[in-house]
Amino acid sequence: MSNLPTIPNSNSDDTPLPLIVAKRWNFPLAHAETEDGVLYAVQDWMRGLSGEENIRNLWAMFKKTEAGKQMLNSIVRLPYKAGDGKSYKRDYTTDKGIYLIAQYMRIKHDRPVLDEIRRFLAAAGAFVDEVRRDPDKLISGMNNPDKLIDAFIEYHRKRGKDDRWIQMRIDSKIKRNQFTSALAEFVRDELTPRHYATATDEVYRGLWGRTAAALKTQLGVSGSNSLRDYQPTLALYYQGIVEEVCAQKLGTREELWWEEARDIVRTVARIIGRQAKETGELLQKDLATDKPLLTNG
Repeated sequence: MSNLPTIPNSNSDDTPLPLIVAKRWNFPLAHAETEDGVLYAVQDWMRGLSGEENIRNLWAMFKKTEAGKQMLNSIVRLPYKAGDGKSYKRDYTTDKGIYLIAQYMRIKHDRPVLDEIRRFLAAAGAFVDEVRRDPDKLISGMNNPDKLIDAFIEYHRKRGKDDRWIQMRIDSKIKRNQFTSALAEFVRDELTPRHYATATDEVYRGLWGRTAAALKTQLGVSGSNSLRDYQPTLALYYQGIVEEVCAQKLGTREELWWEEARDIVRTVARIIGRQAKETGELLQKDLATDKPLLTNG
């Protein structure tokens, strides 16, 4: 009989696997819903897996490894409520970053619970939560971060996406992280996940005249699925331009308040939105959804 814990039924349980692990092994794991999916507090995850209270040095060492360097673009600074009741900015990362950390810590720590958790993740086929359907490929990638990229590419190819779209999707994740990192670094206010969602909606309103929720409805995107996984290449391209320009513009100010930052996002999105609208009219389609434009008569 297997010693592995029971694997959750992914068809009936939409709880992300990092949260399943935290609950099963009884440790806190702060998380935040963002436009790109759920992000998790790195320090909570590392404490839960290592059993150590002070993980600052361990986190610093991990960031110097090849795996750590490759996941830096997935790190976002978000508010974190500490045990003393105060809020601080802390590092959050994606599910992929969480699993890379688990692999690294297995090597560095001799702790039975850590090995149990890692075997649980592998048995659940969960290295990349969004592609649970292909566990063999993901498990084989646990020792090689490059294979994570290969898994990402193959997953989207199976969805019918071409290489041009896949490259743009990767680029869009980088631009998104640049944008959110600039907000976290330069805005003086204590930002919450709601602020980041509002900033994203300002990008979409300026470009497309619609919110993320409206676009999800038009594209039939349900639940916590990422809108950008269902958008066409040109939509990702224009959204990336807005976010990169916003990040640069925010970086020209030593510090600013939330409403000032929001005005910058609105202005940049409107400027680039005018060009996007003209391009859509030229191609006779809605760039945000790839649907044909309605014509009079």
